[in-house]
Amino acid sequence: MKDKRIEFVKNGFCVLNNVFKAQKLADIQQNIHLRIEECASELKCSKEDYLRNVSRWVDPSPLTNHIYPFIHDDFKTIAEDLMDCEVKFAKVNIISKSPYAIHPVPCHQDIAYSAKDAYQFSLWLALQDVNLEDGSLEFLPGSQGEIIEPAVDFWQPNFEDKMHASSRWQENFVSIPVKAGDIIAFDSRIWHRSAKNLSLKYRFALVSRWSRMDYKPPLHIPEKSSVKFGMWNCGQLTKQFLRQGLSCCFNINLNTDLENYIYHWQKILKERKHIPFKIDLDKVYEALNDLLILHRATQVHNGGDAQGIVYPNIWNHFLNPLSQCISQFEANSNVNTLQLI
Repeated sequence: MKDKRIEFVKNGFCVLNNVFKAQKLADIQQNIHLRIEECASELKCSKEDYLRNVSRWVDPSPLTNHIYPFIHDDFKTIAEDLMDCEVKFAKVNIISKSPYAIHPVPCHQDIAYSAKDAYQFSLWLALQDVNLEDGSLEFLPGSQGEIIEPAVDFWQPNFEDKMHASSRWQENFVSIPVKAGDIIAFDSRIWHRSAKNLSLKYRFALVSRWSRMDYKPPLHIPEKSSVKFGMWNCGQLTKQFLRQGLSCCFNINLNTDLENYIYHWQKILKERKHIPFKIDLDKVYEALNDLLILHRATQVHNGGDAQGIVYPNIWNHFLNPLSQCISQFEANSNVNTLQLI
């Protein structure tokens, strides 16, 4: 393990081969599929629709609750062997790519998302063979020693992965194909991404986060950058736009939760009521349904959208033209008020 430790320190990552055996992996995969089917049934949607919108489950969740406690000690032993010291557990999640959600996860540094509870490294367990066409992990070797950049907000509509497009990345990145049972250990500061799932196979990974007992997080982890519509404000803005749109367009004034706003808009779309801005009614209905699945999965399953699909989609198909309509309505209202004065 000493050679792996040296490799980890130098490059920011290393691969630990054949750590978990086939039978244990088969049991974990079977359990994951069973729990996903139960989650989809609870939300009254198909497994396909569920997996299109939900691709990460953070502990505690129905998936991690039934899997991770049975292998936590194995992971702790691996982490301590790699670091050659006692370690402390931070958190665990399960991440998927599937035939229904195949997108890449853009380049990012994990630590930028965890300023308040920073951890030192991850152990990423491949539950299936992951070849280059299956959505393998990619790393920029040595970048763990560089400055920590603000968290990459890839939930922005029309997001561009500038790091991935850079000549530096293209000339220096490495892709890491692994076999089922292999673990990729990587520093929380290293630049990395996962590629698109071109094979359309299921690709599940169980990822635990750790720190050495003497770990001191970096002093300067940047604040998250604010954007017009993105990862840290899209939920609030979506609720706001749906509420204001109902009021402006249909004189429906409600103070309720996101789920009820979605239901009201879907009812309007089903009834084919006149909407005073141009949209594709069928695409908007589907985008709202996807949003509803993600929202409910977040509430009851601690599930999330690891690939940044759902909110950019609802923005592009619906919220952007809706927000423009709201702005025009408010501008006209202000003009009318001034005229009365």
